[in-house]
Amino acid sequence: MAYIIKKLKISEIHWAIGLLAIVTFLTYGVLITRLGFYHDDWYFLWTGQFQGLSGIISLFQIDRPLIGWIYALDYVVLPATPLAWQFLGLLERFAGILAFLWLMRILWPGQKIETMIATLLFAVYPGYLQQPNATTFSNLLIAEAAVLFSFVFTLKALRADSTLRRASLLFLSGLLALIYLGIFEVMIGLEGVRLLLIWFERRRSNGGSWFSGLKRASLAYIPYLLLAFIFLIWRLFIFKSTRHATNVDLLFSIYSTEKWRAPFVILIETFKDMVETAVFAWIVPFYQFTARDNYHDLVIGLSLGATVAFLVFLYIRGRPHEMNADPQPRHIESLWMGILMLFLTLLPVDTAGRNVLFSDQWDRYTFHAAIGVCFFITGLVFYALRGTVRKIVILTLIASSVVAQYHSAAFYRNFWTTTRNLWWQMSWRAPQIKPQTMLFVPGASFGEGYEIYGPANIIYNPRGDLVIGADVLNADTLTRIIKQDPRSHYDRSVLVQDHYENPLIGVFPTPNSCLHLLSNRKIELPGYIDDSLVVHAAEYSKIDRVDVSASPRIPPVGIFGSEPPHDWCFYYEKMDLARQRGNWQETARLADEANNRDLTPNDLSEWMPAFEAYASTGDLKDARHVASILRSDENTRLFLCLQLDKGPAYPSPYNYDLVRQLLCQAG
Repeated sequence: MAYIIKKLKISEIHWAIGLLAIVTFLTYGVLITRLGFYHDDWYFLWTGQFQGLSGIISLFQIDRPLIGWIYALDYVVLPATPLAWQFLGLLERFAGILAFLWLMRILWPGQKIETMIATLLFAVYPGYLQQPNATTFSNLLIAEAAVLFSFVFTLKALRADSTLRRASLLFLSGLLALIYLGIFEVMIGLEGVRLLLIWFERRRSNGGSWFSGLKRASLAYIPYLLLAFIFLIWRLFIFKSTRHATNVDLLFSIYSTEKWRAPFVILIETFKDMVETAVFAWIVPFYQFTARDNYHDLVIGLSLGATVAFLVFLYIRGRPHEMNADPQPRHIESLWMGILMLFLTLLPVDTAGRNVLFSDQWDRYTFHAAIGVCFFITGLVFYALRGTVRKIVILTLIASSVVAQYHSAAFYRNFWTTTRNLWWQMSWRAPQIKPQTMLFVPGASFGEGYEIYGPANIIYNPRGDLVIGADVLNADTLTRIIKQDPRSHYDRSVLVQDHYENPLIGVFPTPNSCLHLLSNRKIELPGYIDDSLVVHAAEYSKIDRVDVSASPRIPPVGIFGSEPPHDWCFYYEKMDLARQRGNWQETARLADEANNRDLTPNDLSEWMPAFEAYASTGDLKDARHVASILRSDENTRLFLCLQLDKGPAYPSPYNYDLVRQLLCQAG
C-alpha cells in the first residue's frame, strides 16, 4: 500500500483524509437511506410546518436560544425529508473528525501514526450512539466541530507571526467558543481542556518548569477566561431557563439542601463516569447490541468492522517504524492529558445532575468527553503495549466500535420502519381523527406525547392548529383517562390540550400484528397481553373519535416515505374501517380480495372483521371456515368471546347471534 501511495504521489495527509472519509461512511452511512425522524424531531417538524421560522426560534427561547436560530437556518436550507437531515449529520460528524485530526497534528506534528490512530478512535467512538438521531442531535455535532476548530485556531494564534493574524485567529476561536457554549452549556468543561492545550503548547515551545509553563499558559488563556466568565454570568444570573431540566435556580436549591454531601456525590459520580466513558464504552454497547440482535445484522456489522480494520491495517503497515516505536514521553503526555480532559469535561455534566448511561440517549454526555478518551487510549496503547499486540488491540477497538455503531443504526432503522408502518396503517384505518382526541399508542417505544401528536397533526391537520393531543400510557395517564380529566401543558412553547376524556388507543398487540384501533364496545386482541394497562385503558377507548365520513388523509411522502405495499395490514385496516361504517358488503369484498391474493394475518384476531362480514352477509361457508381458524387458538377465542358477551357492538344487519354461535358455542 505504501508503494502504491508513493507511486500515485498521494501525500500522507490526503491518504489520511481519504481513509477517514471511507471509515466515516462505512461506520455511519451504510443505512443512511433507511433512517428517519425520531423522538424530539416531531415537535420541531410540527412547529416548522405550522408556525414557520418564528415558531422554531421561539421553541428554544426557554433554555438555549441559539439552537432555535440554527434550526431555523437548517429548516430554510433543507427539505423536510429524513435523508437530508441524515446527510447533514454525516457531514457535521466528518467536519468534527477532520478538526480533531488537525488538532492532533498541531500538537504532535511529526507523529503521523499516533495522531491518525487517535483520530480513527475518535471517528468511531462507540460511547456515543446517537448519530442516526441526526435531526435532534445535529446541534451537538455542530458544537463538537465548533469547539475542535476553536482549539485549532487557539493553538494557531499562539504560533502566529503577526498581530493581525493572531487577532483574526483569536476572534474566530472566540466566536466558535460562544457557538458551542450557546448550543450546550454543559460542555463548558472544554474550556479547561483549552487551558491544558495552551499549557502543553507553551511548555513545549518554550521549555522551562511545570510552573513557569502554567504561568505563561494562564496569560495566553485570559481572553478565553473572560469569554467563559461572561457566558457564565449570563447563563447563571441574567438568562432564566424556564425548562425544568436546565433550570439553574432549581439545581441550586437542590444543592442547598444537601450541603456538604453534594460535592462528595459529584466527585464520586464524575470518577464513575470517567471509567464508563473511557473503558466501558468500548465494551457495554457492543455487548448490548450483539447479544440480542439478529444474525443478518450481526454478519453485516462484523463485515463492516473487518473492512474498516483491514483498511486501517493497510495504513499502519505503510509506516512500520512509527507503529513499532518504543514508548516515548509523548505517550505518557497523551495518557495523563486524556485523564485530565475526562475529568474536566465530565465534572460539569455531573454538577448539572446528569450522568453517563448507555441507554435512553444519556450516552450523549460522552460525546464531548470522547476527545479525552482518545488521548487516553492512544497514550495507553502506545506506552503499555508492543509490536503485534499493539496492532491487534487498536484494530479490535476500531472494528468492534464500527460493529456497535452499525447496530445502533440498525436499531434506529427498525424504529423508523415501525413508526412509518404505524402512521401509514393509521391513515388506512382512520380517514380523519376528530379534534380534541387524545391518542395513545402503547408498546410503540415512544417516550413523550409529542412523538405521537406531532405526526398525527402533520397528517390530519396539515394547515391548522394543534387539535389532536397524545400521551404515553402509564399508571398516571390511565388514572387521568378513568377520571376523564382534561387539562393542558406546554411542550417548550407549544400549548397542548390534553383531552383525556376522549382517548383513542392504537396498539400492535404482537410484533407481527397490524395496528388495532381499540373500541371500548368490543376489544379485539389475540388474548391477554403482557401490558395489562392496555386492556384496562381499552375499556375507555372511543372508536367514534375516528371520523369515518371524512376524506382520507395521506401522510406526506417527504416525511414518511412512499406508501408501503398493500399487504395484509392494508386490507385489515380497510376492513375494520368498512365494518365501523356498517358496510358489511364492502368488508366482505375486501376479505375476498385479500384471500384471492393469498394474504393472511399472523395475528388470528385480525380475522374478526372478515368473519363478522361473512356472517352478516349470509356467507355461511366462509363464515364457518374463518370461525374454525379463530377457534384453533383457544386464547384468542376465549378473549374474543368474552368481548362478545358484552352484547352487539354494531347495529343491524350485524348478525350478532350467528357470530357468537359460530365462534363461542360448543360444537
